[in-house]
Amino acid sequence: MEVRKLSLQVTVVAGLSLLICGLAQAQTSRAAEDFFKRGIAHFKNGDLEGAIVDFTKAIETNSQPNAKLSLAAHFASDHLEVIDPFNAKAYYNRGIAYAAKGYLDRAVADFDRAISIDPVYVEALIRRGRCRHLKGDYDRAIADFTKAIAVDPGSASAYNNRGATLQSKDDVISAIRDFDAAIAIDSCLAEPRINRGAARCMMGDLTGALEDLEKAIAIDPRNSMAYNNRGRVHQLQGELATAMADYSLSIKLDPNNAFAYANRGLIELVEGKTAKAESDFNRSLALDPKLKPSLEWHINEIKGQRH
Repeated sequence: MEVRKLSLQVTVVAGLSLLICGLAQAQTSRAAEDFFKRGIAHFKNGDLEGAIVDFTKAIETNSQPNAKLSLAAHFASDHLEVIDPFNAKAYYNRGIAYAAKGYLDRAVADFDRAISIDPVYVEALIRRGRCRHLKGDYDRAIADFTKAIAVDPGSASAYNNRGATLQSKDDVISAIRDFDAAIAIDSCLAEPRINRGAARCMMGDLTGALEDLEKAIAIDPRNSMAYNNRGRVHQLQGELATAMADYSLSIKLDPNNAFAYANRGLIELVEGKTAKAESDFNRSLALDPKLKPSLEWHINEIKGQRH
């Protein structure tokens, strides 16, 4: 299976921030604080719509003309938007909720607002870069990660994500350099090792790739993508049974891992298990239709080898 298309997973290390910036300030109304806290609770419970509604109410309540008199304010669209750290945090968290629902343009717009309030908001820069990566806007994603690194050279997340974006642009050497930096900053993170393992696999360094993936699994034994990528390495080494076991475990850990279904299906196709392969291919494409061109190429390669 082609690693670049069917193995790499970009992982954001920074999670939803539960530290509510600005809530201790007297200028922030109690109602805005309550909406914000309720939005966090909705998000943690998986209620993304409820979280979005409450973060929106927090922003609107905090932006009323009488919400605070001592802070700078400006007009944005048709309402008064107060510029303070509370609103930056509210936009940031609403952006996370939008991204989780797949509304990438709305998420980017909210991260834009958070960054306009706080230009050195590292987490918002990383999140915006992540969304831009998913949209295929690689150059601007790299610019966001680079700025985040300039603000915080100790951000393993920024290096990891910039590396993944560079890898998507086929600049594997630069990507590995960034994964190296992320691992040097925090050797306990699984994600940079998973991504570096995929990059090393692309470079033909199967020994290095396997070493990275073994360490990633030791760090995070329930990481589905680590097993998927290790399965790919085993497959390239001709160890099909071991690869199948890894793909199946990857699917067990994450039944929505489209890559693992595609990879397992290809081995099944090689082994003549056509019905099982077809089932796995259908499941993979139902989860991620964007895999279709790469999957079809590999299927045709296998079929071509039979003639």
